[in-house]
Order: sequence, then structure tokens, then C-alpha cells
Amino acid sequence: MSTDHHPEEQKTTSGRKRSVLFRDRNFLSLWSGESISLLGSEISVVVLPSLAVLVFGEGAVGVGLLAALQWLPFVVLAPVLGGVTDRFRRRTLMQIANIARCVILGSVPLMALLDQLTVTHLYAAALLKGVFDVVFQLAYQAYLPHLLDREDLSDGNAKTQLSRSVAQVVGRSAGGGLISLVGPARALTANAVGYLASSIALLLVRKPEPEPQPSGHGLAAMLQDIRDGVTLTFGNRLLRYLTLMGTFGNMAVSLTLAMIIVFSYEDLGFTAAQVGLALGVGSASIVVGALFSQRINEKLGMGRTLILTHGMLAVAFGLLPAAMLGGTTFAFAVIVVSQCLSSLTTPIANVGIMTLIQKATPPEAMGRVGGVALPFVWGANAVGPLLGSAVAVVFANAMAFVLASLLALGSVGWVVLGAVYRLTDDVPEELRVKV
Repeated sequence: MSTDHHPEEQKTTSGRKRSVLFRDRNFLSLWSGESISLLGSEISVVVLPSLAVLVFGEGAVGVGLLAALQWLPFVVLAPVLGGVTDRFRRRTLMQIANIARCVILGSVPLMALLDQLTVTHLYAAALLKGVFDVVFQLAYQAYLPHLLDREDLSDGNAKTQLSRSVAQVVGRSAGGGLISLVGPARALTANAVGYLASSIALLLVRKPEPEPQPSGHGLAAMLQDIRDGVTLTFGNRLLRYLTLMGTFGNMAVSLTLAMIIVFSYEDLGFTAAQVGLALGVGSASIVVGALFSQRINEKLGMGRTLILTHGMLAVAFGLLPAAMLGGTTFAFAVIVVSQCLSSLTTPIANVGIMTLIQKATPPEAMGRVGGVALPFVWGANAVGPLLGSAVAVVFANAMAFVLASLLALGSVGWVVLGAVYRLTDDVPEELRVKV
């Protein structure tokens, strides 16, 4: 690292540990690059579907397809790209991903300027952006353990979650503002410039990265990487249960995010302004959760924190049907409280999960492990809304939240079954991945 660790310098006058990462220029460069990249991604969350609706007149099916195309690479290509991540320098892969996303999204306003933009081009851009989103995500997760000392991983992940949380709040608002100012196509210019700035920030990381040592080349080696990823992930008790826990948790969250809109309109009679205000006020707590994520994980231990956070998710989702028991003001309060609880817990849980995975997995295997876990954990984001819709059609909208609560409790069950709750601030040798 670019800075030496002096224990006496890590305490404030109150005795609380101070982050040494604020003095680590390599990490600050990486963090700033990741933060800019996340901000750009959150801007596109609003701008891409708005472009489809406002310019091409697409409806729910078209917007759904646009979203699915961005998630598809996480499910289909992640196992292959995970092996690629372990065969090349991770910082180089992040820079390639940023430049590629800059060109892909920059092509949209350019084609619009030339009056040549088509909806097919928009769908292709969404799909290709998704491919390089996977590359960047896998490379970043694998690069952080190389850059930081083992005891600083929780702090590094906490700062990443803070960036993700702030980007979610600021980026989506900025996306809406840019659409109002310059239109949806030109708004993507800011997104493209952000990816370029992120790539430049990564150039400032000076710590040398070891040369990867791939075991072979060609199709046979690629298939072996996938097999290794499956064995490393599901053959290790800790990673197996963390993957199952993350899958159930993401299904619960994505189900709720999809169904709460329908529930608010159809069952609670909310206006669009009331829906936006309730979700916005409740979701603001995600920044608070990110700010205190490291401290809570250190205080309670990462295993117990995962039980607490997923238990709170179960409570948050289980509260939602109660919104039908009172008037509009009562229903509004229930939605806000539920969203506040779920948003608060998300970054806290993510810090614990990512830190445990990084401490259990050798840096040279992080790409293959991430490539196998991502289709399950992130693929759950597509399965959750489908499950919620099915339950709503067969029973009622409110019953979808009962299922979400049960899925969150299922996540707690995986933590208990895997004895993950016993882990505090490190992973014992017997639970680490053997390569």
C-alpha cells in the first residue's frame, strides 16, 4: 500500500478507530473511479428507459426488455467473464470496461444528433453496456483484496457501499434533471463522460499488480475455469451458504421493489406524487446505513449482523400488507417505515457479505468465484418480480409481500444452517477456499 500503518495514528482522541484509507492514494484513486462509475450507472437507470418511452413511445414491454437486456449478461456471461478476470490484470479490465461503456453510451447522443438513432440501437447499447458492467464489477471485487491489507477490507467495502448509496440517491435525481434540461438522448453524454473520468482516475493507481498465471488457453481452459468456479464456490461451505443467502435476499428485495408500485396504486389509491414521495423519503436511509455499515459489522460481528439485517428485511416486507388497514396517511407512514428499514439494512449486509467472500477467497480465484455467484445472486433480481406477479395474480398484491418476508427469513435460515453467524471479523482457515 502507499501508506504505512501506524497503530497510534489510527485512533482519534475519543479512542475510536480512524480509517487509514483516507491516506492511501492508491485506494482513493480506485474509490473515486468506482464512485464516478456508479454515479454514471445510476444516471442511466433513469435516462435509458426515459429515452425509450419519450422518444420511441415504448410501453411496459419495451421498457422491461430494455432492463432485461442489461441484466442478461450477469446471468449468461458472468461464469465466462469470471475466468477472464483471473487471467488478466484487473485494473486493465476496469479501464477497458469504462472506455467501452463511454463509447457505447456516447454513441446514443451522437446518433440522435445525426438523426439516425433507432430503438434497435438503444437495445443493443443496453445489452453491450450490461456486458461491460459485468466485467467492471468482477474486476473491482477481485482487485480490492490485492490493493488493501486484509484488515482494511471491511473499511474499503464500506466506502464502496457509501458511494453506491449516494450514487443511487443523487444519480437518479440528476438523471431526471438532465432529461428536463437537455432531453434524454443528450443526457447520456454526462453518463459517457463519467465513465471516461472513471478510467482516468484508475490511471492514478500506482501499486503494481502481479502478473496473472493462467493454467492454459483456449476453449478447454475456459470450460475448466467455469468448472473451477463452481467447485470453489459450492464446494466451500461458507461461500455456498453466502450465495444462497444472497440469492434469497435479492429475490425478496426485487420482488418488493416491483410490487410496491402496483400495490400503492391499485390497493392504496396513491397518486404518482405520493408514491414518489413515500419511496424517496424511505429510501434516503440507505445513506445512513452505508455510513454506519463498517461500525455495525465490527461491533456485532459480520455473522450476527447478517442475521439482524435480513431479519429486519423480513419485518419491513411483512409490514406492507398492514398499509391496507388504515387511511391514506396511515398507509403512507407504513410504506415509509418499510422502505426506511429495508434501505437501511441493504448496505450494512452488503459490506459483511463482500468482506467475508474476499477474506475466504484467494485474490487469484476471486474472478471465478464471482462469475459463478453472480448469476444466482444477481439473477434473483429477475426472478423476484416474476414470483411476486404470480402470487399477486393467484391471490392478491399484498400476499406478494408475505412471500418476500418468507424469502428474507429464508436468508436468515441459510446463515444459521451454514453457521455463518459465528463469524466475527475474519474467516478461519478451515472455511477458506483452497485453490
